[in-house]
Amino acid sequence: MDEIAHLKDLSFHLDGEGRKVMASFTPEGGTEAISPDDLALAIEAAGFGGYHIQKPALEAAAAKYNAGEAFDLVVGEALDGQFSVRIDASHMGVYLSCTLPQGGMPVKADAVLQETRKMGVILPLDVEAIDKALLEGGDGVLISSGQPPVAGVDGRFESLIPAMKAKRPHIDEDGLTDFRDLGEIIVVQANEGLMRRILPTSGEPGKRVTGEAIPVKPGKSIAFSAKLDGVRVDQSDPNLLVAEISGCPVIVKNGVTVLPIHTVKDVDLHTGNISFIGSVHVTGDVHAGMSIKAGGEIHVDGTVENARLEAETDIVVKNGVIGDSNPHAHGNKAFLAEIRCNGSFTARFAQNAHITAGSGIFINDFAVQSQLTAGHQIIVGDKGSRRGDIIGGTARATMLVKANHIGSSAYLNTIVMAGAAQALHERLEVLTNTQNAAVHKFADIIKLLELAQRNPGRIPPQTVATAIATRDALNAEIESLREEETELNREIELAQGAQVIALKRVFAGVEISIGTKHFHANKDQEGGTFRLSDGDLVFS
Repeated sequence: MDEIAHLKDLSFHLDGEGRKVMASFTPEGGTEAISPDDLALAIEAAGFGGYHIQKPALEAAAAKYNAGEAFDLVVGEALDGQFSVRIDASHMGVYLSCTLPQGGMPVKADAVLQETRKMGVILPLDVEAIDKALLEGGDGVLISSGQPPVAGVDGRFESLIPAMKAKRPHIDEDGLTDFRDLGEIIVVQANEGLMRRILPTSGEPGKRVTGEAIPVKPGKSIAFSAKLDGVRVDQSDPNLLVAEISGCPVIVKNGVTVLPIHTVKDVDLHTGNISFIGSVHVTGDVHAGMSIKAGGEIHVDGTVENARLEAETDIVVKNGVIGDSNPHAHGNKAFLAEIRCNGSFTARFAQNAHITAGSGIFINDFAVQSQLTAGHQIIVGDKGSRRGDIIGGTARATMLVKANHIGSSAYLNTIVMAGAAQALHERLEVLTNTQNAAVHKFADIIKLLELAQRNPGRIPPQTVATAIATRDALNAEIESLREEETELNREIELAQGAQVIALKRVFAGVEISIGTKHFHANKDQEGGTFRLSDGDLVFS
């Protein structure tokens, strides 16, 4: 540290305490002019470059040197390293800021550790981060972190039968469901496992850097619904729901029901019309003038001719549906082929039929002069199918109508409509009103229970018990209504991106509507996609 470097009659050394850099000049003859930068280079060459050099002192020394005046000036000093520790407002992070020494003593890691202890930090410190900051300098270096709480996971239900269907249709993030092949009816046997209840987790509490615990919200518990038909909770496992009877399983809110299956070869005058609480499986055909009403789903392995089918969930017709081209000629509307279901309808073809499905309509080959209405989508034409034609009639869906060909070379008037139907907005309004009424009733029940709590004995125990049961039932109802409201709003939002797709051709005579925008095809044209863009109906 006491090494001396010379220009001409100029030397550098430390003071007696070893803290200040001194520049000494005793002229013994003429000198060449120097600049403050020359002095700085000389100080560095003398081994004092790591000290804090004072620019005004360099300027003064250079001036005196150039004037030939002797001097003994302080041009620099030793500065020790400095540090500060900060805890953020949430007490979840400890931050270190430090400056490197300039000729002085570096900050010791022990000093940082002692300071954090004084501040109440008890969680482990990142020693590696501290050492790096003290070696390289740093501002706001994270050296300790709190432990955030891990929220509990809500309980959930897990289906043990992957192909099990939901009673209420659902849609994916794109508003569409996969095209389903003509499958077999799902059957479970008595004592077969259907659904498992996965219990909620309690979560893990967090901890601030000062050791203060952060509470955590446990997962929400769930329970199997008390109103489930054809099932029971397993005697040896309270979290397992098993079939009590053989039948068709259907997912409902908080559980599964198993509906009995009624199997018949043909539905005709010999069997009469069928009305069944469960699912109906017809291994043959449904003949003209007959009707089937099912609380589950309907599977027909053959053909449906001029008949009525109505199901709570899905309807599958492996062949097709044929209605009378002139039903009024019979003087009886019962000869009209009419299909209604809350889930999806699937068939190989449809001709002169009225089909309404809450979710989707999937037709493999063609739909001729039929009235098709689906809550989500209509797809005509299976993957790789040579057909896939919507010819004449009307097709309405909220999100998508898709076919290989729309219309025909015979120029039959074919109407296709997509977008949010007024019925969706009407359903949302009814749902909102129902929810508001339930909330008001819930508030009244809460007031009654609070009154009973403040005034023990004033309200009869039976009334209090009834109020508690009503409160719990209303709470469950409100939660269910809110879930349905969220689903409806999502459907309306997704409907803004509604599309009509003709993969191969659009024929003259076709009318396309999306929302309030319309297009009339005056000539045949290649296939493409109709959609709304900036409020206009575009085709590309």
